[in-house]
Amino acid sequence: MDAAAASQWAAQAGSACPVGGAAGALFAQLLATLVHAQCALADRSAYPPDTARPLPEYDFVVVGAGSAGAAVAARLSENPDWTVLLLEAGGDPPPTSDVPGLFPLLQKTEADWAYLTEPDGHSCLSLKGGRCSWPRGKVLGGSSVLNAMVYIRGSPQDYDSWAALGNDGWAYRDVLPFFKKLEDFDEKELKKRPHTESVHSRGGPIFATMPEFLEPYTESLVEAARELGFKIIEDYSAEPNLGFGRVHCNIKNGTRWSTARGYLAPARDRKNLHVAKFAYVTKVLVDPETRTAYGVRYVKDGEVKEVGVKKEVIVSAGAVDTPHILMHSGIGPKDHLEEFGIPVIKDLKVGYNLQDHLMYTGLYYTRKPPTKTSPEETAFQYLLNRTGPLSTTRVSSFTGFLRTDEAPPNLVGLPEVDSPTYPDMQMHYIYVEKELVGTLAHDYNFGEDAAAALARLTERDDALLVIPTLLAPTSRGRVRLAGADPRLRPLVHAAYYQDPRDLDNHVAGVAFAHRMGGTRALRDAGFTVRDLPLAACADRRPATEDYWRCALPQLTTTLYHPAGTAKMGPAADPDAVVDPRLRVHGVQGLRVADASVMPLVVRCNTNVPSIMIGEKCAHMVAEDWRRRDAGARPPKQEL
Repeated sequence: MDAAAASQWAAQAGSACPVGGAAGALFAQLLATLVHAQCALADRSAYPPDTARPLPEYDFVVVGAGSAGAAVAARLSENPDWTVLLLEAGGDPPPTSDVPGLFPLLQKTEADWAYLTEPDGHSCLSLKGGRCSWPRGKVLGGSSVLNAMVYIRGSPQDYDSWAALGNDGWAYRDVLPFFKKLEDFDEKELKKRPHTESVHSRGGPIFATMPEFLEPYTESLVEAARELGFKIIEDYSAEPNLGFGRVHCNIKNGTRWSTARGYLAPARDRKNLHVAKFAYVTKVLVDPETRTAYGVRYVKDGEVKEVGVKKEVIVSAGAVDTPHILMHSGIGPKDHLEEFGIPVIKDLKVGYNLQDHLMYTGLYYTRKPPTKTSPEETAFQYLLNRTGPLSTTRVSSFTGFLRTDEAPPNLVGLPEVDSPTYPDMQMHYIYVEKELVGTLAHDYNFGEDAAAALARLTERDDALLVIPTLLAPTSRGRVRLAGADPRLRPLVHAAYYQDPRDLDNHVAGVAFAHRMGGTRALRDAGFTVRDLPLAACADRRPATEDYWRCALPQLTTTLYHPAGTAKMGPAADPDAVVDPRLRVHGVQGLRVADASVMPLVVRCNTNVPSIMIGEKCAHMVAEDWRRRDAGARPPKQEL
């Protein structure tokens, strides 16, 4: 519906409910404005169209249009001499994904793979079936369409640790140019802090800004952090991460800025970029004699199809689906593939090294509901002006980083990149109004007891869900195949708390959250610290370490940051799947670019680092093929 049609509809609506004179005209104009604002949300024509007739062969085929894949495809298609096919299992982002404040409603929709972990008897115990919910984006833009839009890069030590493991070219000084390349940093923010220009840039595909709407009680969190002696961080990309503060977000003019919007929308009219939507990739086609990728098999509209590739396949399907695709392609652990009769192309530790940030959902700061804007007023405010609570992620854009382990074990034998300023715990916050209780329980897959306990806790009070998040787990999980049929969903073994040190550190994080909740700043704001009362822990005294050691395995779940399942490392690393140029070891013409290549998960939200990986991958691919075209050899690949 265009503006004219919206005005006509509004006039008809005004006739149905007549209001005379100037008031009637004003009412019709208001309706027209609202309808037009809603139509702007629903307009999906900004995204590339679904390719009806793909070419039989492309220079590059990119599998997965998520945080990294959208960047890879868009950057490679900047060269008009190269043809690029982007295969995505989902479709366009739903209109509701444009509204930042509605992000909790996107889980378990058609835009979400909605994975569940396998029950292990050690974690997710108070969730339905003992299984944690693992949302993963199944949509153009991938998980950048579902997430809370946090824009944060991590600590320099994150990337220096990758380089120290033998990954040349991945130290912080090496990846900083790609962080800057992807970034369109808010000009107002740069003017406030011109000294940060060395680490920020303008004009990139991903907009980053400080949300304008500020919850009234956020200042109480700031004062609580100060009371505990923490530094207040103004820019997590330009300062050491230890401290508390508001974080920049991928939001522009009150609208989510996903990689679909930042990378794919501007590329929609490129003749050399084709996008196949609802195209489910089942395997990469690899010649078993030469170990060279020559195409991709996928299912679209119920038909099995194949497409050839002249140069390379880049798999960017994420830390769950990338190993799933590689293993069905014959690239993975030999014994596991042979178990299902899959011919082995290359024996590699695909699916191992799974890491995730663990969050605990059993701790709340409660208070009497304050006077607040009605949902109708909030919706009007957003639709008319793109302002107000719905224009931001609210208190989710406030976070803190701290160190709970004063004597950490060596970081995989790399003590030179560990330090007291390297965080191991992150604090997140979500304000839980009564209207959000059901959504929260649904998203986190709460079982009957946990859901009922949350309902009782918020019966008379609103609550601030306080989420101590373990950033550096020592436990390692695994992604496995369920069978030889690629349509079977992969098995996710999260292995939370497999290493007891993880539980020790997480208990310390919960203890800190209790201490923060007891500060004068939060007490004066009317907050009381409450442990969610669980029947499974009824024999333990709340607000004690004994209670938390019981409750953490009950209510620990994912922060949506799985990584590591196609580990990057040199050929000498027996656990490595890809080399530092992201080429799959022992296979030609095949790379991986997403969070699965992280040898160690970054100690922060993973979306922006994943986009950086996509940017750097596209750069390396272009660099290698420019060398070939010039008659020079690209960097040697171990085969």
